[in-house]
Amino acid sequence: MSAAHILVIDDEPDIRESVSDILEDENYSVTTAENAAAARSALRERRPELILLDIWMPDV
Repeated sequence: MSAAHILVIDDEPDIRESVSDILEDENYSVTTAENAAAARSALRERRPELILLDIWMPDV
């Protein structure tokens, strides 16, 4: 069984990295995006089972 794929969207690099590291330690497949444009691009490449989104980001 393949790992669930999670997209983490946050404009703060430290938070993106911390969340990604935690999820990868739990054997999830993780893609990160720093803004809405990068998130849309990531969604076109691979559809995640879960999206973790910082709702206070600019341009969201």
